[in-house]
Amino acid sequence: MSAATIGAAAVAALIVVVLAAPITGRLASGRVLVAGECRRSRRSLGRRRPTSAPTADEVAAWCEFVARELRSGSSLPSAIAAGGLTDSTMVRLIGPVVHGVRRGESLVVALDAADVDPASAAGLAFTVLRSCARFGGPAAVPLERAAATLRARDAVAAEQRAQSAQARLSARVLTLVPVALLVILTATDAKVRAALTTPAGATAVVLGGVFNGAGALWMRQIIGRPR
Repeated sequence: MSAATIGAAAVAALIVVVLAAPITGRLASGRVLVAGECRRSRRSLGRRRPTSAPTADEVAAWCEFVARELRSGSSLPSAIAAGGLTDSTMVRLIGPVVHGVRRGESLVVALDAADVDPASAAGLAFTVLRSCARFGGPAAVPLERAAATLRARDAVAAEQRAQSAQARLSARVLTLVPVALLVILTATDAKVRAALTTPAGATAVVLGGVFNGAGALWMRQIIGRPR
């Protein structure tokens, strides 16, 4: 098989990849949505990731667990202590609170001393707990509403990831196609190999790589991440 035939076949394969990118993006979007639904449907209290911050789904499951404890007749400190015995990533954050209450601190003081990012999912749960501990009243309903809010946020983020899956895939294709085409032409065309050894050819390759990388970063910045 001649080099020209190989080059033509490679170029045809690249064209097929580029044309198939939208279809692949839609399939990827569907997989993201299905994965998001499956992840939200699983109980997250059985997953332990001690070194990572709790996800919105994990915090929501923990809030629902504490709300069930409250509806069964437990007090708020007892329900939080029961939540500290679960196999959840929230244990790392709620453990110092339980320890402080056992040492004689009030629940309000122990919750105020907790080091939690207020902008995170766990921060919302701690804000609700602090308000319930400080002002009293039934705490099950606020915790259940917090869990519903966190699950809604998680659903919105999953939808954003699904909607941007095609754009992310297209950005990868547009970034990789020039590199692949250069490799193919270098391997199949002696004139291209000779041109690359000249100062002008090397400069063109370097500038092309710089512009290609800048374009990839620009596309990534435009697509962004779910907020």
